[in-house]
Amino acid sequence: MEYFRILEHTADVGFEAFGATREKVFSNAGRALFYLITDPEAVENRDRLTLQLEAEDPSSLMVDWLSEVLYLYDAEGWLFRDFEIERLTDRSLSAVVRGEKFDAARHEIKLLVKAITYHQLALEQTAEGWRCRVYVDI
Repeated sequence: MEYFRILEHTADVGFEAFGATREKVFSNAGRALFYLITDPEAVENRDRLTLQLEAEDPSSLMVDWLSEVLYLYDAEGWLFRDFEIERLTDRSLSAVVRGEKFDAARHEIKLLVKAITYHQLALEQTAEGWRCRVYVDI
């Protein structure tokens, strides 16, 4: 099963993430977001952060999850490579993310992502597992 695929859109860019479990689709959505931002192979797992989030429903939780890791990139310069969802309910998650701070000598930024949107947002269970579709504002 592929982790994710990039979706082209006239004004934005998006992705579909896949996973055998709901935890995996959240993890792979984080991977897809940072694939848009930089080359994940250039990011080392030097540090880890623990994140805890709550939201009104599963779709909002996906948006809040991706918005939180995007905020950590924007505000603090974090680049993440690995995303481990430790606990997930319909309204909350606990995750460990691994990566390092941006280093201009080693990291190239491919795309400036401004925000995670609700445009055509989807989070659903399929016959193959779980799938989400997310578009980002660039």
